[in-house]
Amino acid sequence: MKRPYYLFSSGRLKRQHNTLALEKTTGERTPDDAPGDEGLPSAAPDGPRTPFPVESVDSLFLFGEVDINSKLITFLGQQGIPAFFYDYYGNFTATIYPRDSQLSGRLRMQQAQHYLSPRKRLVLARAFVEAALFNIERVIKYYQPRLTGEAQAKVQGTLSALVRDRDALPLTTDILTLMAVEGRIRDRYYQLWPHFLGPEVAARFPFNKRERRPPSNELNALISFGNSLCYNSVVRQIYRTALDPTVAFLHEPGDRRFSLSLDIAEIFKPLLVDRAIFRLLKTGEIGPKHFEKHLGGCYLSETGRKIFVQHWDERLSQTVQHRTLDRKVSYERLIRLECYKLIRHLSDPKGQSYQGLHMWW
Repeated sequence: MKRPYYLFSSGRLKRQHNTLALEKTTGERTPDDAPGDEGLPSAAPDGPRTPFPVESVDSLFLFGEVDINSKLITFLGQQGIPAFFYDYYGNFTATIYPRDSQLSGRLRMQQAQHYLSPRKRLVLARAFVEAALFNIERVIKYYQPRLTGEAQAKVQGTLSALVRDRDALPLTTDILTLMAVEGRIRDRYYQLWPHFLGPEVAARFPFNKRERRPPSNELNALISFGNSLCYNSVVRQIYRTALDPTVAFLHEPGDRRFSLSLDIAEIFKPLLVDRAIFRLLKTGEIGPKHFEKHLGGCYLSETGRKIFVQHWDERLSQTVQHRTLDRKVSYERLIRLECYKLIRHLSDPKGQSYQGLHMWW
């Protein structure tokens, strides 16, 4: 069975007898933005060689400093393997994507038509926001019974506001209003995080608001890193379909980004990213020692990223009972099923109206 490979070691990734091998370096990696850096490798690939069968590779996530050449890129393209690159601080930087293997001019036209029609676009944008708010509500309700006193009252107030906003979504008439509703709820939701984490953890990881570029503290660093993994996991599944990842409905399509992955990821971030953060902090698997300060920002260290990625990979493989299919389905498969649901809506919006995943525990 194919699976994603996460490479934290630095070295040279190469084709070896119709499979893959990483020639590791034994020297220290230097930051990508080090003064005087000329783009040369930090160290020569003088360490051990680690082969792994290409037949088992679904995608590559490269967190180390990895050299590649055009022969390897051609080989990855032939095998249909995308590669996602991260910099020294764990920021997602680039993707090497194989040539489209699932082409459908008809579906691409339908996708564009839904974007160009304000009415059709609004229907899909509402569905993404409604599902995201529903799943945020489920996360809040999961932790609510563990709270007492003032925390319980604050959670109840946030839940009431969330339900009002979610019930009012059919009345929204434009995308900006939808995004404002979703952003307002997320701000209230983030204010509950110290209560979910508990007083001891919250004291070690203070959190007032969501801040990006750069993340201002440890929790913002975890959210940014987790969200980047979620976006790329969605992109991997979109690539396995004929959907165009650049044509979105809630987020505005732009240059150099896969906007559709942002739409679909809104549904899964509360279920996958947020709950992963709560677990890793509450169990102490990630602590203050796993973060680094750099140029006014806060980032996960390499050890912290390894811990998060290991938990992330296990989470994607975890199965839940699918009510419609009446069988166990992994979270990774749920993302693919969400793509298929969107395709059915684009092909037949009246007969197969799209509804985002509503997660029940």
